[in-house]
Amino acid sequence: MSDEAEISPEASARICAHMNNDHAATVHAIVLSSLSRREAARCKVQNARMKSVGMGGYSISYILCDGDACAMKTVNIPFDPPLTSSDEVRPRLVADHHRALVPKFSWLVSDPLMRTLFGACLLLGVGVAMGQEELAKRIDDTPLAASIVPALFGSSALFSKLVVGAWYFSLAAHTLEAVYTLYLCKTRLKMETGTAIKWFVLNVCIGFPVMNKVKELVAVDVDARSKAKGR
Repeated sequence: MSDEAEISPEASARICAHMNNDHAATVHAIVLSSLSRREAARCKVQNARMKSVGMGGYSISYILCDGDACAMKTVNIPFDPPLTSSDEVRPRLVADHHRALVPKFSWLVSDPLMRTLFGACLLLGVGVAMGQEELAKRIDDTPLAASIVPALFGSSALFSKLVVGAWYFSLAAHTLEAVYTLYLCKTRLKMETGTAIKWFVLNVCIGFPVMNKVKELVAVDVDARSKAKGR
């Protein structure tokens, strides 16, 4: 790319085509990162496509669906600071690529499903840390728990054993999922090692919802490449 003060319409079209065909997951992730907390929790993003690139930033159109109600949207992403040369487009977009693909640990609080699963895993972990005998003793010494747990699980001892078993099963399952997530992050989405490790850690903590987010990005990328080859 030449050292020009402006980006021509032709160059903008080439850049957009490259991003939409070869880096669709990045374009999709940039849109996801621009959503409000409510939109991120309730809505689905479809058909995100970069439309134009200029010295001040770029625009992406996408379809936002809240249940069956879908609407076409556009988000404008600024370059901060604005470009001084068209040669800066590629490194800026690469930086945005890496930034958009970083997972958010705030999902542990903001995402209802992730918050529930993380809370459940924490409670199981507390039970394991206490030990089976201590957990059973605490249950027997608490009137409400002593009346409910035996009725549902037969005895506090059996419940304590199930808690420990569930913890180790969850840890093993989440770790296997996290290994697959790490593989997708590095081989399919070309993430930096630090970013991929963050996805791995979140997956170990929460489980399948994290893996599903990565699989969504991979599916977007595969679909875009397939369509590009078919043209």
